[in-house]
Amino acid sequence: MSTLNPDKSEDRAILMEFYQLKTLAPKDYQVDTVQSDFKIDLSNEDLTQIPKELVNKLLSDNNTPKDTHEGNRRQNSKKKSFTGKPNYSDPLGYHKNILDELIDKDVLDDTRDPQLNKFVVDSKMFNPKLFLSVIHGDKSLNELVIGIKNLENDISSKKPLLQKLISDNFEKTLNSKNSLDKIFHEFSSSNLGPEIETLHGNIASSNNSANQLLNPVLMKLSKEYELTNAMSFIKKNRFFLDLPKNILAYVDCDDFDSVLNEYTKGFEHFQKLKAENNRNTLFDKIWSSVTKVINDYTESMIDELNKIHIDLISSNFRTHTNTNSKNFVTLIRRIIELNNNKNPIGSFIRFQYEYIMEDLDTGIAKIDFVALLNSWNAIANVYQICSHDSTSAIRDNLLKSTVMNLLKTMGSSSYNEEQLDSIYEKLDSHLIVHLWKMETEYVTAVADDVIDKKISRFESVVEFLINDFADLLTTQSRHNVKFEMNKNDLERIKVYFEAMINKICQRLRFVFTCSKSELLDVIEQSVGKGAVNATLPEVAGNSINDLSTFGYIPPNSNSICTLYFSSKYFDLIDTKLSQLKDSSIVSGSKNLNEIIDSTLKAINSSMIKGCLCTLTNDIMQITSIDNVSPNDSIEGASKLITFVQNYYKFFITKLHGLYRYQDIELDSIIEKELLKSFDLLVDGMIKNVSKFKGSPKSDYYFLVTIYNLRNLSQRTLPLILKSFVLNFNSKLLSDKNLKLYKDIDEHEYSLFSEYMREPVTAIKSIVNDGFRDLNLKVSRSSHQAMEVSDYLLKSINHINTLKSRLLMFKIRKSFILDVQSTLISQLQKKILDNLNVELTDESKYQVALDINVLLLLLKKFNSNVPQSNIIDIQHLEDAYSSLVANFDTDSLKKCRDTNLNFNYTQFMGFVNS
Repeated sequence: MSTLNPDKSEDRAILMEFYQLKTLAPKDYQVDTVQSDFKIDLSNEDLTQIPKELVNKLLSDNNTPKDTHEGNRRQNSKKKSFTGKPNYSDPLGYHKNILDELIDKDVLDDTRDPQLNKFVVDSKMFNPKLFLSVIHGDKSLNELVIGIKNLENDISSKKPLLQKLISDNFEKTLNSKNSLDKIFHEFSSSNLGPEIETLHGNIASSNNSANQLLNPVLMKLSKEYELTNAMSFIKKNRFFLDLPKNILAYVDCDDFDSVLNEYTKGFEHFQKLKAENNRNTLFDKIWSSVTKVINDYTESMIDELNKIHIDLISSNFRTHTNTNSKNFVTLIRRIIELNNNKNPIGSFIRFQYEYIMEDLDTGIAKIDFVALLNSWNAIANVYQICSHDSTSAIRDNLLKSTVMNLLKTMGSSSYNEEQLDSIYEKLDSHLIVHLWKMETEYVTAVADDVIDKKISRFESVVEFLINDFADLLTTQSRHNVKFEMNKNDLERIKVYFEAMINKICQRLRFVFTCSKSELLDVIEQSVGKGAVNATLPEVAGNSINDLSTFGYIPPNSNSICTLYFSSKYFDLIDTKLSQLKDSSIVSGSKNLNEIIDSTLKAINSSMIKGCLCTLTNDIMQITSIDNVSPNDSIEGASKLITFVQNYYKFFITKLHGLYRYQDIELDSIIEKELLKSFDLLVDGMIKNVSKFKGSPKSDYYFLVTIYNLRNLSQRTLPLILKSFVLNFNSKLLSDKNLKLYKDIDEHEYSLFSEYMREPVTAIKSIVNDGFRDLNLKVSRSSHQAMEVSDYLLKSINHINTLKSRLLMFKIRKSFILDVQSTLISQLQKKILDNLNVELTDESKYQVALDINVLLLLLKKFNSNVPQSNIIDIQHLEDAYSSLVANFDTDSLKKCRDTNLNFNYTQFMGFVNS
């Protein structure tokens, strides 16, 4: 309770009313005080009319000093007070010298100040109310009660002496007055005029002396009575008088239960006083102070409530509803229970809604837009196509290192799909992965800081306030406060919730469906403004043939990272937005479900298309840099075949995991892009071979690529399509007329023909040249066996040389047989073609010998090769039969055997597989 200030008019009124004064500077007790019911009129002429019993009753007291020593001490003290020296002691026992107190408080300057008498108990001018307000104005009720006890003890010790004094002199005074009255009466009936006047004066003087003796005693008795009444008033209303101070003390230590208890009791007390028509302005003033304290306390809690943001509210706030901590539940409950006219629930919900919407308007998640823009620009600067060789070299090296790393990882026979989960970030450049991680932080912030900690938390808090909060209130508060939401309130909250969800969906849809240029424009604006604008531009749409139209995918990102990060983003977004669909606030809202579903479908479709776009980019880049390294597990193939097997299996599985919404149009796009990627793969393989023409290993590149195509059409592609059919319910596998197979076969045939063009041409040239000179060079001798023709030996040597070179390259043996079979067939064909020319008999004999040797070699060859490589020699045998009709077959066989022995090594190399 604060000390009243006499300088304030309202406080002066309180003091004057409390102490029953007409002024705070009284000069005459009778004039300046509001007299109480107890009055003794000393002007009464007949003092005997004052009942002696009344005087004795006023002077009597059942409380007598129990301690004789204490009584003697009080009597000695009283005796000293009659010495004429002023007594500055404090009757309440708190101060040794009230004069020092008055000087310290600047009330008096020194003992000469006439105002001093108002504070000295022994003075006739003593003013008890002024004494209490000045000397003890800072005392609490309890302290005054203690002081009263000290005063009562002091009065009790002095009462015997006072009673004796009054008793000894009262009757004498009355008797003297009666005697004088009689004398005056007697003299009045005589004719002694002057003497009577003199006597009258003497009597008046005697009366005045008597009055001087009685008046101080009776005045002190009156003051004592008034002081006792004042103390009784204070004691009776001490709870109410101390109420403002007590409540303020509880507020300072945040003891809400005590504040509420004191306030409730005080309210009931004040209502009781009003019901008793005890209209005291002091009571109104005290209650006004209480109301101000409570209102200030309530406003402070409202201020604290307005500082609580939804994302700072704990997710398990329901477990802390009964604690004393200043959470939003505690604050709202306190406000309602303290003030039935204040219900902050509606304003609290609106404040949180506005806070969330403002946050959404200034960016759905806090992110360093400068760093994000710098990352984009860094990638663009490194990978951009420019005329400077050094920059182009850097760009090419980065691209090559990325796809080579991908090819090396997934083209290895030791590849393990499970290990890819832990190393996928290492498959792309550091710059691109860094940008992916920045976007990951953004998406995580959207999911956790916006959807979870704001929108979902908003739903949870509102649901609690609507359904469960009332149980925390006292019964009286539940009856007195209309805190329940009506239909309009619930509709408004529903609108709030849908507005928040619509805005977050707009943001997410823009981020994952906009193009690179659209996203960069917004980021550039955000660098200056610090946040994404509330109004986002309309997106132009994605093109599956242009990666730049997928803004969320960093430039040149590979398909593996794109799949991983896209799946991670969508899983998080799908989980969080789907949770909002289950909200009890908007349960069953068709509009809300449509907003969320359409957003998820748009994001999912964009991500699927973006992954397909990176698929085609990766296939084109990998085939362009493939160096046709030998496969360590598949004979005759390159690592590209193992890569294709592992890559497509992984891609299809991951893409299926990302694909969440059945869409016939999207199904068609996925199938189309998959087949397109195979076309790009085959075209890239063919183009890659052309780069190696003329190199020492040209044979190797041709034949390995040819086998890759054959493996692709006969084994790898069917397995991939089977996986695709199982994941996407496609009918590609059952399509026997699939154009892809026909295209691969045509490419294989075309590439083999291109490769065989030079060897076949060489065989043709050798045979043609040999037959052209045959008539000139052949000479038959009877003493020496004829040797086979040079054209046959040269052709066999040419085939053996090529075969040896291919074996050195570790070409698949079946392909070497294909090459050999093709060349043998060509050799046989050209011999048969040249039999139409005109030959001498000796030349015919030479040709018969050549064919005989060749037939023997071919029969041996056919016995060593698979059915697919067996040479049809029927036409050659028919030609031989025609030639030998005029010749001795025994001599031919003899010459044949001689040549076989002579060219044994060469012929054996020719016929062995």
